[in-house]
Amino acid sequence: MSHDLIAVGGGFAGLVAANRAADLGRRVVVLEAATEAKHQCASRLCGGVFHVAYRSVMAPPAELAANVASCSGGFVRPELAAALADNAARAVRWLQATGAEFAGMTPDQGWKDWILAPLGFHDHTCVVWQGFGADRLMDRLEARLVAAGGQLLRGCRARELIVTDGGCSGVLVDGPTGTVRVDAAAVVLADGGFHGNPEMLRRHVTRHPEHLKLRGPGAGRGDGIAMAQAAGAAVTGMDTFYGHLLSADALAKDNLSPFPFIDFLASAGLLVDAEGRRFADEGGGGIYMANQLARHGDGLAVAIFDEAIWQSAGREFFCPPNPNLVNAGGTLHRADDLASLARAAGLPHAALAASVASYNSAVDAGATERLAPPRTTRKYPAMPVRTGPFYAAPTCAAITHTMGGVVVDAHARVLRPDGAAIDGLYAAGSSCGGLEGGVPVGYIGGLIKAVVFGLLAAETSAGGGR
Repeated sequence: MSHDLIAVGGGFAGLVAANRAADLGRRVVVLEAATEAKHQCASRLCGGVFHVAYRSVMAPPAELAANVASCSGGFVRPELAAALADNAARAVRWLQATGAEFAGMTPDQGWKDWILAPLGFHDHTCVVWQGFGADRLMDRLEARLVAAGGQLLRGCRARELIVTDGGCSGVLVDGPTGTVRVDAAAVVLADGGFHGNPEMLRRHVTRHPEHLKLRGPGAGRGDGIAMAQAAGAAVTGMDTFYGHLLSADALAKDNLSPFPFIDFLASAGLLVDAEGRRFADEGGGGIYMANQLARHGDGLAVAIFDEAIWQSAGREFFCPPNPNLVNAGGTLHRADDLASLARAAGLPHAALAASVASYNSAVDAGATERLAPPRTTRKYPAMPVRTGPFYAAPTCAAITHTMGGVVVDAHARVLRPDGAAIDGLYAAGSSCGGLEGGVPVGYIGGLIKAVVFGLLAAETSAGGGR
């Protein structure tokens, strides 16, 4: 089989690349490893919010680019930040032109103004996705591709890139009839990250992948990243991921994932390890703490807070932990004093008491940055833990998708370690690295990078320009 463009992966990144290439008159095929029509993937099960580092996609590009650089601690290269910022509004307008419907939330908080409709936000602890905006858009993009003459082949898992004279010229695919060769002038890697691959997670993210809860489907196995590396591609940011803190019971109970978050409870109070000691900056927020927890000890911790926090931060966000954590069967220890709480949670009382005392003193003095580790307050204010009863919530890190992947340039071309592009090879979405992460684990937005770099890959491979 021979095509102008092969998209490896049938999520938003692959479908956008294939549709845009078809618009430009290219012969395209999408290879999807799953066999079922409504295959569960990160694209279909997402909340459908388009934003750029928690800013509206319609904000001025210069503002968006600066925010991307800031939230990633300068990790995202300026040209990549500019590519995201310059094409954000165009990306959602392009989706609108394909028939996508959008709505906003009130208040939109400056970034919830472009959400796929109908909205997928809900008050269930488990995943509810059928018929919501992301699911509908997936169906629409698949139908549009076929109507334009493109192909969507299910049950076809790419296993090796064909490299000819240093460039990519196709893919070897394991399909229903065996292994076949599919040739193409361009290959777009768009099969997601490696969040569904325990061995890759062990190598790059955590020593204890068994304690890292997968918040969604395990479709991201890192095939595209591994194939690209074998073809000489560079990778970056492989140790970071987008995720949250969940009840440790979620490791055995699926009804406690993907909600409720423990993020806001830990951000208002303390997050301690099995020794009763703080190990991360709680002010960094849930995504940052999830990454820190995955790397620390056995990957399990306990959020410590009091009644004031339980009644305030505990009721934040949709499907908040108060009361959904207990209602869904999650463990929540409650005691009238710290000694009793430590016994209930299996923590050393002296160490826990010392951690809470030093934390409270720093909060009272407005000097939490002097704690070890320092506790910032720019994003999330620190609240004292002194109003009984006291609470302890066993916590695990939960991963939605990895942030690292192959290095790309501002045109979605995959690069070698020396910065040279691999001819014919492109990447989009969570197969890419370098678009988010860094020391602060800055989250840019999975949907916007999927659509923007899907468009760029198609347009660059077709000869450049829109």
